[in-house]
Amino acid sequence: MAQEMMKAAVLVGPRQIAMKTVPVPPVEPGMIEIKVSACGVCGSDIHMWKAGKGWGKQDGSDFFMGHEFCGVVTNPGDSSFKVGDRVVFWANLYCGKCDMCLSGQEQLCREVNGTNYIGFVCNGAYAEKFVGKASNAYLLPDTVSDVAAGLIDPLMVAYHAVRHSGIKLHDKVLVVGSGIIGHLIGALAKKAGASYVAMSKINDLKIEKAKESGDFDAFFDGRDPQQTESMREATNGGFDIAFEAVGSGDTLNTCVEAVRPGGAVVMIGNSMEPQVPFSMNRAVLQEIRLMGSVSCTRKEFEETIDLIASGMIDPEKYVTDILPLDALQHAFERLTTETDPVLKIVIKP
Repeated sequence: MAQEMMKAAVLVGPRQIAMKTVPVPPVEPGMIEIKVSACGVCGSDIHMWKAGKGWGKQDGSDFFMGHEFCGVVTNPGDSSFKVGDRVVFWANLYCGKCDMCLSGQEQLCREVNGTNYIGFVCNGAYAEKFVGKASNAYLLPDTVSDVAAGLIDPLMVAYHAVRHSGIKLHDKVLVVGSGIIGHLIGALAKKAGASYVAMSKINDLKIEKAKESGDFDAFFDGRDPQQTESMREATNGGFDIAFEAVGSGDTLNTCVEAVRPGGAVVMIGNSMEPQVPFSMNRAVLQEIRLMGSVSCTRKEFEETIDLIASGMIDPEKYVTDILPLDALQHAFERLTTETDPVLKIVIKP
């Protein structure tokens, strides 16, 4: 029997995607096959696109990204899924056996280490079909559209960060970063009881959706040398919690300087540099709490699906473009252009 083939958007070099026809992977024990319905474009994809390679070992075979995806089961293998089921995949390739997994902290799995994800170390869903572990797939309720499912991944990151922050009623919250995760953190912070939510941004073209949502009470200019003074004045002494969603020393310093004594800084952004400088003395002398936040737990992934299914959050309203698979190269080019107001792109193969 001839092997089934499919189209895939292959990463062939730095800033270069090429459409290729590749084999559909075999469905091995414990796996299922889906026809991909939608796949969100993530900032992590852009980092790999710029580098021209994934995060795993390079063996010379075709590599394609895509980790924010859903689809329809076409081969359930030996799983309990049925042909026609709509499912979303959690990209975290957790082992399920280490001390972190057994304590319900799968995001800190010893084998994941922040990089072992679908579309990072193995082929993802920028293709017509995807074959992966059935244990990473979850049924999608009818109230969650394919496009909305393409945003479950960034929503889960925002959800975990907000829960991890320990936010309380009436807290004043700062979000540094105008990407999709920053937008979603603002929405969740308001729903969690924050009385004042502000965003520090650089590009005014990227915040139209934030203005439309009504979740943000103020916007501060990240290029203004007096920004932190303005923030302290607006908050009567500083924010209770600041979320860093960019991944740079400058934005981390903004957070440290902007929170009140005893405040907290939640770091979500990944830095391209292994080390960044920040105001250590202020953090020490003002007892500012610094905490990292990555991905989410398996339970929180399920809860994120329910946030959408119940109507509490509508992530689809943040989508600015829906494009076909062969437009992926164009999507990356747009997302890295400062003059383009695009916020979130979803690919529909």
